[in-house]
Amino acid sequence: MVQPTKDEICAFVNRARTSRTNHALTLCRIDLGTSLKIPLTLNGYYVVITEEYVRHVKNGHKYDVDYICLIPEIIAHFDTVSKTIEPNRRTGRTEIFVVFEKKYPDGTVKLVKLRDMREKILSLKTLFRKK
Repeated sequence: MVQPTKDEICAFVNRARTSRTNHALTLCRIDLGTSLKIPLTLNGYYVVITEEYVRHVKNGHKYDVDYICLIPEIIAHFDTVSKTIEPNRRTGRTEIFVVFEKKYPDGTVKLVKLRDMREKILSLKTLFRKK
């Protein structure tokens, strides 16, 4: 897999802001080095963003949407990582979320990824900055 550049990710994010489709972009694959720093088995998982959740971030956290372009950096160089387990509001089924946090000068970015164990995917659920 060829990892998209930051500019390519930002171009996808900019298109997704106004798109009416739900295309996806695979950003990177979690390597063994990063996986060893995470208290979950995530080696070989792919990190994906979809247009739907880009729009979710834009609508709920409009000043933070540009941080989506930094997701590969956030995952590779996170400050903290945790796991949460929550029921899906619609289905009631249990979902596992992985939460990466990275400190930046203007606040800590909290990146929430939904874990799909069958497909070995982490997909963007939300992203926001906390001060």
